[in-house]
Amino acid sequence: MNWIIRSSERNDYPQLMDIENHIWHLGNTPHVTTYETVADYQKHYSVGSQLVALAEDSQEIAGFLGFHSPTSLTAHQKGWLIDVGVHPSFQGKGVGTALLTAIKTLAANEGIHKLSLRVLSTNPAAIQLYQKNGFQLEGRLKDEFWIEGQFIDDLLMAYFLN
Repeated sequence: MNWIIRSSERNDYPQLMDIENHIWHLGNTPHVTTYETVADYQKHYSVGSQLVALAEDSQEIAGFLGFHSPTSLTAHQKGWLIDVGVHPSFQGKGVGTALLTAIKTLAANEGIHKLSLRVLSTNPAAIQLYQKNGFQLEGRLKDEFWIEGQFIDDLLMAYFLN
């Protein structure tokens, strides 16, 4: 399937909020956040701060990729921290790869040197997606989180642009 990737728009918020509210669980995030209203969601994500993937033949958002500077430090101006979310009905259909390909192009055009992300060690599907798309393990925060009675490692992964 072919995906249309574009910057997020205000009218995407209801669908983005719905995806966020459906995909996160303690197997893939240390803290499940849910949004009650679109206004609530809008407080956390500005227009254009995410890429969205839509099926060619639909206006339904299949997934998103958020990106921002890791901190407000000038020294962090050449890196973006990213997060990816794909609606369950579209997982395994190339949405994540399409979004990662698009952010690499955007980052290169913006002079970004490094894309970083964090992923729980209990999320093998996401780890495999990132590795398949050229992300490498930079570090492991051993026993970083105590979730549902067990310690979970937090993996730090990165992709370096030329």
